[in-house]
Amino acid sequence: MVIVFDVLVDGMKKETLTPRTGRLQELRQFISNESTRLIALYGNNVYLNRRVHYK
Repeated sequence: MVIVFDVLVDGMKKETLTPRTGRLQELRQFISNESTRLIALYGNNVYLNRRVHYK
C-alpha cells in the first residue's frame, strides 16, 4: 500500500507523484517541495489529490 498524489491542473490529471516513504514528516516535506515546483511549472491553479495505491 502506497500513498500517491495526483496533480490536477484545470481539472485534468497531469502527473502522479510517488513519495519514497510513507512517514508523515517526510510526506509533509515532500509535498512542500513539490508544491513549489508544481506552482512554478503549471501556475496557481494546481490541486493535489491524495489516493492509496495497492500493489
